[in-house]
Amino acid sequence: MKWLKSKKGVAIFYALMLGVILFLLGLALAPALQDVTTETGNAETLNCSTITSSHPDYDRIKPVCTSIDIQQLFIGIIFGIAGIVIARSI
Repeated sequence: MKWLKSKKGVAIFYALMLGVILFLLGLALAPALQDVTTETGNAETLNCSTITSSHPDYDRIKPVCTSIDIQQLFIGIIFGIAGIVIARSI
């Protein structure tokens, strides 16, 4: 319990807790965002896999498909921050 009396020990403990919470948050959000991305990207009205530049609504559909794909980056950022927090605390 000696580490609880020093400020550095408490800071390491809190950093580890924050890193684990971020890691668990990423694990919890990943399946939900994957389902949303799959359902939205393959919808009948918005099929992102078959959109070409000759499509009449290409200028309106392509940004929507891009924003749906960027949602996966959000999970990667959460895992990255969790890794940085845990690595800096050790």
